[in-house]
Amino acid sequence: MLGSAKPVSARRKWAAIAAATVIQAASVFLMLYGAVEGAVNYETAAPGPPFALGLALVPFAFIALAFGSGHPAAGGAVVVALLVAVPVALPLAALARDVVTGLAAGYGAGGVVALRREYLHSRRARIIAVVATAVYVFATLRIDAAAGVTAACLLPFVAVGVADLAVEWRAASRSRGQGPGPGE
Repeated sequence: MLGSAKPVSARRKWAAIAAATVIQAASVFLMLYGAVEGAVNYETAAPGPPFALGLALVPFAFIALAFGSGHPAAGGAVVVALLVAVPVALPLAALARDVVTGLAAGYGAGGVVALRREYLHSRRARIIAVVATAVYVFATLRIDAAAGVTAACLLPFVAVGVADLAVEWRAASRSRGQGPGPGE
């Protein structure tokens, strides 16, 4: 994290993001499928067994992200990621009146904590990326549900990684004397 001596390689960081995204996509799909299957096949609002499996995969996405990225306190980061994800996901899902936006925001919020942060990475930039992802998923769901679900499956962890890249790019451009980055 901030005090670690050797930064993690970009290849390792993006491999962790890719692995966590695959687990997250499976989790979101299973939770949505389980909820719909329970309502359709059993004529009840209770979610089916696939929902339980999808919910059980949530910590494994954060485990893949924290341990894969070489977080120095990976176990603690996973616990904190879970503790952050739930209070973000549940109220936002209720506010947005859709579960998908809540899942995307919850996974993104947990990713802010679980992904290893180097000395120049900004938690603020990561949070902005997660908020932008949640807004994008919310808007996309209203236009095309399939595209919105796909975005919710693929973007939260990637957005956190892209935020780190933006901060790195800005720092590199400042150190070369090119002035501030775009948007400033």
